[in-house]
Amino acid sequence: MAMEMLSDIKETHNKPVTAVAYNPMKHEILIGCEDGVIKVWDYSAGEPGKLLRTVHEHDGWVTCFLFWAEAKLLFSAANDGTFIAWGSGGAVHDRISIGSPIYSMAWNTRRNQLVAAVGTTVQVFTLRDPGRESGHVIDPKGDVSREHTDLVKCVVCHESRVYSAGNDQRLIVYDSAFSYHGKNTLAVVSRVNKAHDAGIICMCLARDSDNNTWIFTGGFDKVVKVWSQDGQCMHKFDGFSSAVTGVCYVKPIKTIWIAGGSIGASMYDPKSGDNVSDFIGTFQNEESGAYPLVALHYIPDLGHVIGTNTRRHIRVWRYNSSGCLTNLKNKCAVETLTYTRKVPLLIFSGGSDGQVTKWERFQSNNFMYSKEIFPHSEAKARLAAQIANKYDWLGPNRGIIKDLNQNTKQRPSFAINQMPSEHISNIALLRSVFVEDLDLLVVASEDHNIYVWGFDMDAVSVLQNMRPADESLIFKYAILLGDKVPRAEQENVEGSKDQDSVTNRVAGFICRNVLTEHTNCVTGLAVVGKDAGYGTTFLISAGWDRRILLWDLETVRLHDSFRNTDSNASSESEELASDGIILDLTYSADRDEFAYASSDKLVYIRRFSDKGREMKLLAVLQGHEADVTQVRWSSVRNKWVTGSEDGTIRVWNADGMSCELVLSAQGAVSALCIDQVNGCIVAGIQEVIRVYDPETRKIVQKNVGHTDSVRCVMHIPERSQYISASWDKTVRIWNAFKNSRKRSTKDNKEQSEDANS
Repeated sequence: MAMEMLSDIKETHNKPVTAVAYNPMKHEILIGCEDGVIKVWDYSAGEPGKLLRTVHEHDGWVTCFLFWAEAKLLFSAANDGTFIAWGSGGAVHDRISIGSPIYSMAWNTRRNQLVAAVGTTVQVFTLRDPGRESGHVIDPKGDVSREHTDLVKCVVCHESRVYSAGNDQRLIVYDSAFSYHGKNTLAVVSRVNKAHDAGIICMCLARDSDNNTWIFTGGFDKVVKVWSQDGQCMHKFDGFSSAVTGVCYVKPIKTIWIAGGSIGASMYDPKSGDNVSDFIGTFQNEESGAYPLVALHYIPDLGHVIGTNTRRHIRVWRYNSSGCLTNLKNKCAVETLTYTRKVPLLIFSGGSDGQVTKWERFQSNNFMYSKEIFPHSEAKARLAAQIANKYDWLGPNRGIIKDLNQNTKQRPSFAINQMPSEHISNIALLRSVFVEDLDLLVVASEDHNIYVWGFDMDAVSVLQNMRPADESLIFKYAILLGDKVPRAEQENVEGSKDQDSVTNRVAGFICRNVLTEHTNCVTGLAVVGKDAGYGTTFLISAGWDRRILLWDLETVRLHDSFRNTDSNASSESEELASDGIILDLTYSADRDEFAYASSDKLVYIRRFSDKGREMKLLAVLQGHEADVTQVRWSSVRNKWVTGSEDGTIRVWNADGMSCELVLSAQGAVSALCIDQVNGCIVAGIQEVIRVYDPETRKIVQKNVGHTDSVRCVMHIPERSQYISASWDKTVRIWNAFKNSRKRSTKDNKEQSEDANS
């Protein structure tokens, strides 16, 4: 997740830690211990520094801390029955003896009161003028509420409401806005007598950016419950290995963190109640020898979380806007990514096992994704069916290929990659594109084949032709039928022409065709849309056989292949497009050109044509000192961008005549994409993703989280996210870089124009 480990203080104290807090006035972290000791660490640099002081003023367990901003005082409380107010210099400012153990404190901002859980009661203390020279800072005689029958362990406040819970399993909601004969009393609004099946240990209150307010409680029954402001149970989370000892709401990522016997916090979405732990990477790389968490404390001012564990360590996590939002796990190394822009937006990944995985985000939250696998066995079965249909196995001309286009027969010039064999282990998927106009997923494989996946049209037809007994359902589910709604009904379906048909997405994907003309790994794919003016949709493919093939995707046939028109070219090299193997390929719709990167350290730019002999060479990008692994066209800046194993990223002008910029990548470039909003270059360099601004020539964002080589990066502008695939068997989702400098410049310009007007 965007929450990442900041520090881990291991040398704290020789007794268990019983309370933890942050002092915003002095930027300090405090811990209270079982023997009454309080220790303070410097936090002024945004992370724990040196130990500042150790004090021992309490005689029992330090149970809680509370900061009084107006008086600039910090309160500590313990089960020895005393409040201690600490001054700004760290010395004792006041000591108030109550006579009963104090387990929790909260601040009632509406009435400027200190509310405390004292023994089996909830007490309200009036705060006195902090500037007075005599007497205590609070009135030792608080107003008492005796609604509980056992120790009250938790108390929180929100506006005029007060919430308490304890060992008697009760959750009680009070209203503090009443006054009777000059006394401040707590009027009970709601009482849940059996809130948990065992004593309640911890409680916190949270409010998100949408003004949703929740109360979270955790207890000895190994359960966490989410309550509304009125005491109505909204969600129940169970399955923890031990009693729940800590719970907090982390506002930047809108999740609940729960300490329940595991070394990492369990994370839930409070709105949907979904467990999102498996999709968030904060605790997924925890060492096996780590210790279970005990307490959790969120710092609103900094967006940090402080935690303690059973080994008395202090652990701190901080929010990182460029950190991983979601971590999607796979069973194999992931090589390629693509997506479809239509609603619902789908992400496709392909890996070393030859299988395609479809990811779709849940509507309930932004972290969880459904997962569907398209098995390689289905693709192999489709290939076998094509071969069986292509060869005349039973006729006298056995071994002759039937040309399905012209009903004539010809000798096979290629067959080695057509035969599905169990001993073929090189089945990794290396490149993929999604063809929006045709709803086709095209995937290039290491086994020399290109697999074309599409929606199951037979199932689509069944769904479209089904007429319900109740005709009114046609209108209710018109979005599923799209333009297949009967014409008579279409006139009555508002906006039916503008609706994208999602019937096919209900039907699912099948492997519809296998393109088998390549004789080695296919490492480059690009789509030339029908809007380019060629009357159909083309696919350009290239790979290690150094050939460039052109496919008609509407007929799913080989249309033509590149031919070298050089008179000096031999017949053997006529189809070869480069001296080295082709490692990447891209198409520029702006210029109607395509470029391909090669292991011969060059990038070739050619004019696109639907005739192989007319693919004229326009430019050769020369300057890299090692294999060129990536090439992209930046439509935002009208530049060609290349990445190489020589550790550089180069930016070239549109005609390819000169290199305008060389960026040091600090490692071999294995993945590259262009931010379609601001034109930044997003590069995968070993296990790190770096975002470069070509204007400033600086790294503007760095995404760290992968543990192995990043193989593919893509930008989804619809969600302002980058998606990356890696050999570490994960697909990770990150926040895209937002150019605040440009935005502020634009705002200043608009403000200046307004002022002048």
